[in-house]
Amino acid sequence: MGITAIFVILAVGPASRYLLGKLPRIDGLRIMEVEHKIFPDGESYIRFPEEVSGEDLIVLQGTHPPQDRHLIQAILIGENALDLGARSIVLVSPYLAYARQDKRFLDGEAVSIKTILKTLHQVGYKRIYTINIHSPWIAEESPIPLIDLRAEKILAKYLKEIGLGDSFIVSMGKKGREMARMVAEELNTDYASAKSSRDRRTGEVKIELGEVSAEKAVVVDDIISTGGTMASVVKELKRMGVRKVYAACIHALLVGGAVEKIMGSGAERIIASDTIPNSYAEYSIIGLVEEAIRRELR
Repeated sequence: MGITAIFVILAVGPASRYLLGKLPRIDGLRIMEVEHKIFPDGESYIRFPEEVSGEDLIVLQGTHPPQDRHLIQAILIGENALDLGARSIVLVSPYLAYARQDKRFLDGEAVSIKTILKTLHQVGYKRIYTINIHSPWIAEESPIPLIDLRAEKILAKYLKEIGLGDSFIVSMGKKGREMARMVAEELNTDYASAKSSRDRRTGEVKIELGEVSAEKAVVVDDIISTGGTMASVVKELKRMGVRKVYAACIHALLVGGAVEKIMGSGAERIIASDTIPNSYAEYSIIGLVEEAIRRELR
C-alpha cells in the first residue's frame, strides 16, 4: 500500500485572491479558494467547496479596506472551518486593520486592535501572521501569538533594482527611524528621522528635520493613508534642495486625496507593495506570505 500524502489546506479568502497567482508551488500545500458572494444588503456569504474535517487550514485573508467586511469574512472563514471539523486554523493577513488605535488617546476611546485580536482569538485562530503591523509592540499584549514579518529588506532590494540604492532615506517618528535604519543599512546609505506634530484643531502637520544634503531621497513609511505627513516631509526635502524625492511605503491605503497631496508636494513617484491592492504596487510581499506558510508546514 502507498503512503497517503499529508497536506495543509491554504484557504484563500476573497480579500487576498489577487495574491494567489503570485504564490509559487509549495510541497505539502493544497489550495482551496473560498467561495463567496455579497448579498444585496451587503452581507457576506462564505462556503468551502471541499471537505475540511480533520484538516489544518492556513487562511489567507487580508483585512484592508473595506476593513469591516474583510474582518467579518475572516471570522466567518475561521468559524466555519472549526464548525466543520477542521483541526486547526491560522490566519495570514498581510495588512491587519485597526492597528493604529493601540491605546486610548482620548478618554472613552475603544482600543480597536485589542478588540480585533481578542475576537480572532475567540474564533479559534491559533496564530496570526501579518506584515509591518503599525503597532508592533501590541504583540506582547495579544491573547494570540502575533508574528510580524518585516518587508524592509524587500523594499530596499527593489529600490536598488530601480536605481535608487544610493538615495538618502528619511522616515517619521521613533518607529519610522527603525524602518529608515533597516532600509538604509540594506542599501549602505545614510538616513534620518523627521519629527512630525499635528495641530489637533487645524490638522496641519509640522515637520522638524535636520539639514539634508543629497541629490535623491526616499521617504519611507509603513502606511500611507491620507498622505498629509508624507507630503509635508517631501515638501520639506524639496525646500532643502533635494532634487528628486520619492515616497515609498509597505501599505498603500491612499485615501482622501493622498495621491494628489503627495505628487503635488513634489514627489517623483509613489512606490508601494501589494499588501493592499493598489495602482502603485511596484514590489511584492509574496515572499513573506510564502515564509509564513512554510513556517506552518514545518
